[in-house]
Amino acid sequence: MRLFLYPSSLGLALLSTLVLGGPADKKDVQGDKKQPVATYMGAKSCKKCHSDQYKSWKKTTMAKSFEVLLPGKAEEAKKKAGLDLKKDYTKDKTCLPCHTTGYGKPGGYAIPPEGDSSAAKKLQKKATAMQGVQCEACHGPGSLSSKYKKKHEKYKWSDLVDKKLTDGVKFPDKENCLECHNDKSPTVKKGYVFDYDKRKDEGMHKHPKMDFKHGCPHTHTVSKKKKKKKKK
Repeated sequence: MRLFLYPSSLGLALLSTLVLGGPADKKDVQGDKKQPVATYMGAKSCKKCHSDQYKSWKKTTMAKSFEVLLPGKAEEAKKKAGLDLKKDYTKDKTCLPCHTTGYGKPGGYAIPPEGDSSAAKKLQKKATAMQGVQCEACHGPGSLSSKYKKKHEKYKWSDLVDKKLTDGVKFPDKENCLECHNDKSPTVKKGYVFDYDKRKDEGMHKHPKMDFKHGCPHTHTVSKKKKKKKKK
């Protein structure tokens, strides 16, 4: 079950799962050589370089989408959909793909075990960090590309491609949204059609101007900063 509060933007999540440890590997198409697979890191990792976007995103319904799965939350929408108002849907596997980030893939959300052991607490902390529809839900896992970007501030998209660091990278579009915004949600009517053109700017983070063009397939507005005069 996927619970959305139409018309709020609560789910653009991609399907992904929790795998602790280093990056996974996959075989190269030409043979046995293994290529690293990008894993999900969580919004706080993105915050280090994209603080403006992060602050804006935190105020959106996407950031809070996990909360509506809790008992006593979103009662009006649940009542209209005929859902159990007292049920805890945070363990419902049909809800989690669209209310968490990375459910089903390396590094993404996984239902944490109960208990007070150090192992359980570690998994619980990881799960909390992947709740809600975060940056990587729309942009893809960032473990490979982010590491390079931090060391190369003026990076180019071609650099990431050449170094094979673009695994999993996505550019938000209508198909991305339709992963969750469709009539399979119990809170919308059968035949519901997601109006992408109208709602693509609703519930999303702000898009501040970038400092330079890095040549990626996605269009970004670049700021025109005045150069500071050197003191004599």
